[in-house]
Amino acid sequence: EETEAKPVLVRTIRVKRTNFSDHLPVMGTVKAKREIELRFEINGIIKSINFREGESIKKNEPVAHLDPKDAQLKLEYVRNKLASAQAAYKSWLKKLEIYQKLYDTGAIIKSKLEEAKLECERAKFELETIKTEQKLTRNELEKTTLYSPIDGIVGSRDAEEGEFVTPQDKVITLLEIDEVLVEVGIVERDIKKIKLGQRAKVFVDAYPNTAFEGIIDNIFPTVEGRSRTLTAKIKVDNAKGFLLPGMFCRAEVLIAELKDALIIPSTSLVFAGGDTKLVPVIPAQSLIGEEQVKTGSVELRRVNVGYITSDYAQITEGLDVDDLVVIEAQGELKDKTKVRVTAVEEIAF
Repeated sequence: EETEAKPVLVRTIRVKRTNFSDHLPVMGTVKAKREIELRFEINGIIKSINFREGESIKKNEPVAHLDPKDAQLKLEYVRNKLASAQAAYKSWLKKLEIYQKLYDTGAIIKSKLEEAKLECERAKFELETIKTEQKLTRNELEKTTLYSPIDGIVGSRDAEEGEFVTPQDKVITLLEIDEVLVEVGIVERDIKKIKLGQRAKVFVDAYPNTAFEGIIDNIFPTVEGRSRTLTAKIKVDNAKGFLLPGMFCRAEVLIAELKDALIIPSTSLVFAGGDTKLVPVIPAQSLIGEEQVKTGSVELRRVNVGYITSDYAQITEGLDVDDLVVIEAQGELKDKTKVRVTAVEEIAF
């Protein structure tokens, strides 16, 4: 009888309203927002490349140059042709003026005047053709310089000075990193937790005390690889350039955020069959005793559970603030079991 009456020793937590967030830890790699491969539009021998790998580059800065000698010679040749064509056209304009006067005075027949007009038109057409050729040649000369289309950094140099290249040959790869995309793998069981727009924190070994803020910007539509993972991309502002493509990183995706919630350890839940969940509670008002030596009786109370993780559960109904929830007992607990409280703790995440 004495043994039956002896209270079970228990540790408890005091129920309080608190803010709770749940994060999904993932790992991944930093990728540039954009990778742009630069190629010359014409054939030629590379005269100079102005940047090395990892160097910063501004939009419209010249990246590399082809030897312009051939293009300059072509342009000079076309200029000479143009000067000759302009002279020929002016000459035919004067001849036409003379032929018109001769025809007006009856000195030549109409067919001679028509012939002069045709020659003048032919000289004009030749002049316009050479003007177009000059534009094309100037354009070709301009194409001997390769310009950066973005602000970024040089990722790789794939050609060197003195090398002959064609429009199929990659010269340099530019990386746009004012924003970066962190590619992370989501295992199959966690896929349903990930949604576009969720906030995330990214950590890299180079800056261990810095959390880089980002959001889920893209979720691939297929699960790939032997690991059966889904790829998601976290967009991160990188205006200071701390994050570099290829860096290994860890990330925490915010998958739940609860305000003023009643949170208990999920190990305190008792699953009583079906959807019924019970929690061993010692109502605050049932406690008697002084200081640490408080006794009371357990109430197996039915509760409704909201958000739940492997460690914590949100109780939406069935608990009151200041109730004590049993987290450890040195004996079996049933409804109305007498207990002695050895510790009252606050929940800490």
